[in-house]
Amino acid sequence: MQFKPFAEGPIRPKQIISLGFYRTGSQSLAEALTILGYRDVYHSSAMVDDAAKWVGMGIAADDNIACLPSYTGRTWARDDWNNYFGPCEVLTDVTPFADPLLRAFPEARVILVHRDIDAWMKSFQETLVLPTSGALACLNIYVLEPVLGLQVHRSAWKMYMGLLGVCSMDKARDERIMRSAYQRHYDAVRRMIPRDRLLEIDLAELEWKPLCEFLGKEVPDVSFPRSNESVVFRDLWRGFYLANLKAVLLKLVGPVVAVGTVITAVLWKWS
Repeated sequence: MQFKPFAEGPIRPKQIISLGFYRTGSQSLAEALTILGYRDVYHSSAMVDDAAKWVGMGIAADDNIACLPSYTGRTWARDDWNNYFGPCEVLTDVTPFADPLLRAFPEARVILVHRDIDAWMKSFQETLVLPTSGALACLNIYVLEPVLGLQVHRSAWKMYMGLLGVCSMDKARDERIMRSAYQRHYDAVRRMIPRDRLLEIDLAELEWKPLCEFLGKEVPDVSFPRSNESVVFRDLWRGFYLANLKAVLLKLVGPVVAVGTVITAVLWKWS
């Protein structure tokens, strides 16, 4: 497998894996764990402006997520995950890979943040599904990215489909499927992880005290981070689409200008 890893550096133990569904405070949790001293905390928001890193994520999805039409069945082992996440001591936003990651790193502590399921469905749709499925999004995935040789959008879709266990983004809008996938995942993690390695907590109760008690850390003298992930992700995707559109236009304008220059020179010579 050849791809750009998420972070360069020495391979470190994976101490924590956060397996709450997307839209359950993963960015705030990632920031909190960084404050507590964990190094190279992985969160997907750090990848949107680095398209090369998404190649590895797309390969990981194809190899590990069985519901995808592109599934290869080449399930990653510990060394494969270490090749991608290398120095990361904490992994968040990796829920579609829950089963292979837990098998690869059985010693890791697990944080499972949940929230009211109806509130989660609304947030997931408005923040992740709709911004990546509108007219500009479709222009990006079917026209702009192929022209630029990128795989960011398609890799993100694979992660969303993997989260819900569906084979197309159309099914990601089905509330019955969303509800079933949510409940199935949380029940599975509860069964797999011993209670002494699992912190299950409601998003509304995610604060320093329970987190630090679970991790054996002192409570820091700063407020617990509260990131507005909805705004962050919408802005990231919008900026990404517009950057791709600009890049494609520049790519197309270049040859047009060159041809125009040649034609102008020829006409001037013979005038």
